[in-house]
Amino acid sequence: MKLFILLLLLLPWRPLFAEEARGTLIEVEDGDTLVVDLAGKKARIQLLGVDAPEDRQNPKLKHDMQRTGLDAAQLLPAGRAATQYLKSLVRPGDTLVLSGKLRQKDRYGRISTRVFSATGVSLNQAMVAAGHARPLRSGPLPKALKQTLEEAYATAKSTRQGSWKSYPDVFGIWAGEN
Repeated sequence: MKLFILLLLLLPWRPLFAEEARGTLIEVEDGDTLVVDLAGKKARIQLLGVDAPEDRQNPKLKHDMQRTGLDAAQLLPAGRAATQYLKSLVRPGDTLVLSGKLRQKDRYGRISTRVFSATGVSLNQAMVAAGHARPLRSGPLPKALKQTLEEAYATAKSTRQGSWKSYPDVFGIWAGEN
């Protein structure tokens, strides 16, 4: 029994009962959404626990404008920077590993999941650590993921990474910090 418990403790931090699948990146839609070929079907994938500013006019941008009091000209550059950064991490044709509830979709028809590059890099964590996204603070998240994203966010903010450097006031207001 002790050996079994020890083996459990040595497993990677991915949840034990999460579904896992490999897919091929079709395109980066924006700073927190990917379009992936999953077993021959096109799926929109949301980086679980992550929110990035919008990079084009859409209902979410309008919501962010109302919530923050900022206009599109102020918000869109940070969104475009987030999208470009995610595009620098992965390219169409890359294999991605998705881990989470792969059959559950959000209100926008996306599957919210952890996404790893073929080399094991967490895109969820990378976007927050680079200062181009924030952790979502609403909705249930696995405790380990929430803690990882919060720590990455605090570091990105304190070291002025990404949009914290390029658009500090706008990104701070958008992220709910100002």
